[in-house]
Amino acid sequence: MRLLALLPAIGLVGQALSSPFSCDRDPMETTLAELDAEVRDYFGKLGPVTRKTLLHDTTGPEAGADVGVVAAVIPDPNHPEFSVYWLRDACLVYHPWLNELTVFADASLRSQMDDVVHALTRTQQVVSLAGNLYTGGIGEAVFDVKLNKLLDPKARIGSPAAATTDGPPFRVDVLLKYAEWLIQPGQKNGTWVQDVLWPVINLDLQWISSHWNESSWDLWWPPVWGGSYWTASLQYRALRGGARLGRNLDRDNDVVEYDAHASMILDYMQTFWNEKEGFMSETTITDVKKGRSGYGSAPLTVSVYNFDPSLGCDDATFQPCSPRALSSLKVVGDRFKEFFPISQNFTKEQPPYYGFFTEDEFIGGHPQFFASFNAAEQLYYALTTWDMIGHIDVTPVSLKFWQQFDTRVQVKRYEKGTRGYKALITYTRYWANKIVMQLAKATPEDYVLVECIDKVTGGPYGPRGMIRSLAAALGVINAWIGLKPPNWGHTLPAHANGAAYEQIPVQLPQRVAQTDSYHDRQSPDVGNQEFFEPDSFRYRYFGY
Repeated sequence: MRLLALLPAIGLVGQALSSPFSCDRDPMETTLAELDAEVRDYFGKLGPVTRKTLLHDTTGPEAGADVGVVAAVIPDPNHPEFSVYWLRDACLVYHPWLNELTVFADASLRSQMDDVVHALTRTQQVVSLAGNLYTGGIGEAVFDVKLNKLLDPKARIGSPAAATTDGPPFRVDVLLKYAEWLIQPGQKNGTWVQDVLWPVINLDLQWISSHWNESSWDLWWPPVWGGSYWTASLQYRALRGGARLGRNLDRDNDVVEYDAHASMILDYMQTFWNEKEGFMSETTITDVKKGRSGYGSAPLTVSVYNFDPSLGCDDATFQPCSPRALSSLKVVGDRFKEFFPISQNFTKEQPPYYGFFTEDEFIGGHPQFFASFNAAEQLYYALTTWDMIGHIDVTPVSLKFWQQFDTRVQVKRYEKGTRGYKALITYTRYWANKIVMQLAKATPEDYVLVECIDKVTGGPYGPRGMIRSLAAALGVINAWIGLKPPNWGHTLPAHANGAAYEQIPVQLPQRVAQTDSYHDRQSPDVGNQEFFEPDSFRYRYFGY
């Protein structure tokens, strides 16, 4: 295989690169430099339209919603069931907005995020289908766009139900990220965070700390009752980040249990790893007869949402460049290739489309823009981390990912600056770009993304202006630019001379003693769905 490398930093633009692994494949039809130019052109058109659509067509009074509220789609009177405030989808939008405000210094988003804080605070107090603040309402994840109780049960089909437990951690993760930025000396908002925002944050943290070991409805398919890798990862991030913020605000007594529970959740997250197949299962239900095989895209979304370059290629938190995340991307992608008719005849040089999960039947079970963009975003973030830490470790777990490009790749460390390292980053960027350009073909002519790609024709399909698609577009564009989000909860060692790190010190998260005993187990079945029994791992910590 001969490639044209993309990155100017490695000095290969316009130079043919013979593989150092003695590849046995034909040259790629499109050079990497040409493909990157196509991606740049596509993002140059997609980005402005996506930002405009999110800020003006789906958010706030212009979209018929309250300030700070993002409707799930561009409001459509013909589909009122989609014109609701799904907390999960909205927080997926708030996440890249915060990155653009706090990392890229887009000050125009400051007032918008203040409105978001107001909206999220109100959601804790709404008397909803799940109850009031004291009877379960804090866990509600769906509201109307005026932040009232959702009255139409149809709007819950295919959406997070009241017994889905990712609402509080999603909400508080957004609030924590904003609070961490506000307490920086230059922002001069520390007192407001301590007196006003911390009580709101801590209310969610208390709920998470008390409910992390409870089962819930599945992320995408409410009839499946069990444990969710997606939810556990959000809970882990929330408690770890909340504990750090609390200590910084001198609220040590408030957060005394949060780190301990975070470590337990991190242990629990390892039980979802399917060592035999090499992928991270979405659920503790891995029996198709009960509704799910475990193959799905939620862990890929976890990888990009919880991206923290200070953690390097950590497997435990499923960082984008970790061996587990790379293996899962390959294994789950192969399953989706078999699942969707459009990709069943794809060659090995064509990347897969990603969808919800491989048993998906929601609105017909089609590939999703957001899941496929997340796959490319993961690879762009992996490139960023490898550049920062200065090497790529090919392990027995990640080998399958690398050997799809070159069967001669070996298990070893490839140091930055070597021909092997240059080839690996070239393969990765090429593959990410291919995923993006495959989605470009399905993008509507006006660049307003819809929910799906038709699984037969490859054209756009589903509700127009689906915000999870739009949020994923912002995410992948920011990753392509080179976003390096701040550490979200792990203490970093101080630099000897106070200067910034050129190569970050990898700081692995705290884990409790039980981690090793669960590290390599296949995801267990939660067990008896009929009686809704908790799985054995969480049962040991029930009532901690």
